[in-house]
Amino acid sequence: MKRLTKCFRKKRGCVHHVFTVGIIIQGNKRAGKPTYCFFLDLKKAYDTVWRNGLWKQQSKYGITGKMWRVLKKMTECTKSAVMLDGELSKFFDIEQGVPQGCTLSPTLFQVFINDLLEVVEAVRKGVKVGDTETSVSGMLFADDFVGMSDTPEGLQLQIDAAKKFTDKWRLSANVQKSAVMVCNENKEEPVEHRWKWGIEEIIMDQQYTYLGVEIAKDCSWNAHMSKVAEKGKARAGKLHPILANRHLDTRIKLTVKSVIILPPLEFAGEVWEGNMKVVKELEAAQMKAAKIILGCSTRTSNAAVRAELGIQSLRSGRDARKLTWQYRMCGMGEERLPRIVWEAKWANKKRGRQPTEWVKVVEVVWKGLDIDEDETLETEGLQGFKEKISVACAEREEQNLRKESKDKEGLEVYGMLKEGIGFKDYLHGPMDAGTKLKVKFRTGDIGLRERRRRHRTVDEEDDEFKCDCGFECEDRVQE
Repeated sequence: MKRLTKCFRKKRGCVHHVFTVGIIIQGNKRAGKPTYCFFLDLKKAYDTVWRNGLWKQQSKYGITGKMWRVLKKMTECTKSAVMLDGELSKFFDIEQGVPQGCTLSPTLFQVFINDLLEVVEAVRKGVKVGDTETSVSGMLFADDFVGMSDTPEGLQLQIDAAKKFTDKWRLSANVQKSAVMVCNENKEEPVEHRWKWGIEEIIMDQQYTYLGVEIAKDCSWNAHMSKVAEKGKARAGKLHPILANRHLDTRIKLTVKSVIILPPLEFAGEVWEGNMKVVKELEAAQMKAAKIILGCSTRTSNAAVRAELGIQSLRSGRDARKLTWQYRMCGMGEERLPRIVWEAKWANKKRGRQPTEWVKVVEVVWKGLDIDEDETLETEGLQGFKEKISVACAEREEQNLRKESKDKEGLEVYGMLKEGIGFKDYLHGPMDAGTKLKVKFRTGDIGLRERRRRHRTVDEEDDEFKCDCGFECEDRVQE
């Protein structure tokens, strides 16, 4: 497999590609150079694999003899049926594609499509990585391909090469879902060049969802963070009947939150970071679910809710992921592309506001955790490194809780009881009325009327006459 093909391989994943694309776009933008990207979407790629071509590719990569015959037999003898309203149709032969649900199918598809990178690289119109001799023409993850060039003409040559490949191997491109994105220095300058896939014109986008992450032409991750924040809030809303069910154990609700709501909020958090506004939006998505679980109002302190449930802020999770990713890159070989783009020196010729550098973000994380970077990165073993970072993040969360308990009214319990962040024992089991009342007391979730009563002076209470009903009664006063 080519080094830029990272699908379904050990220690290769989506983060590698998203990180590489993001760093290249940011680096070129700081240097005042444009980056032209082409995102290719293939129609039902796994289901339309040309089987004769697949067997030919297997022979090319050294799969011969008995193994070749076994794989050929496995892929050619496939049948399917359709079930509708409990009735099953007759079985029919499947003449193309790799078997659905087979663990070998991703590998077979990768063997089939691996040459796409080779034909695109043969054009030699890629993007130079900083001050290195490395040039990136394209990257491939399963059926998600991105081509990159520093000239519009070079990108068109790459598109033409990809078109010839798909025609030769009987693959179809979804031109409506494919896109070109031009990351240039001047936002106001219109792009006159138009790119075509054969005779069809390819649309130009301001941002594109690549491997689940919104990549924008201005190198900002704010659009991605806002999008996943809305997705998290929507999921919390749909799951409200489950999260608010007082008969369910709180731990079950937390599991639902962790498995369904959190993944999109944390995916590829190693790479992206945004401004304070979108960071708060992202945290609000998690806190919406957490407050539904505890039955708290929206005005309840986020720090108190996290302390009761024993959960950390999303910021701590992203910080830990970024530092872990840096640790992984330190252990990569010098030929690995993520390490090359990370260590490359990029020119800084553009004046004005610059895109946020990943390296600068990580520096801020190290300072925020108040631990020595060099000493921690020398930790032997990934597990030991993760434990150190986890402890540092937990200590910072505890400090934030202490600070908030002093600054905000109603959180005195954390100062008095010296309690920290951790799932509280009283939350085990269903959320009955007594448990809910205790949550409100501990988190300072009291209503406006109760707040006013707390602030009244003794003289004000003496001057005000109240009858047995609890309110001022004019008739009772006259008596």
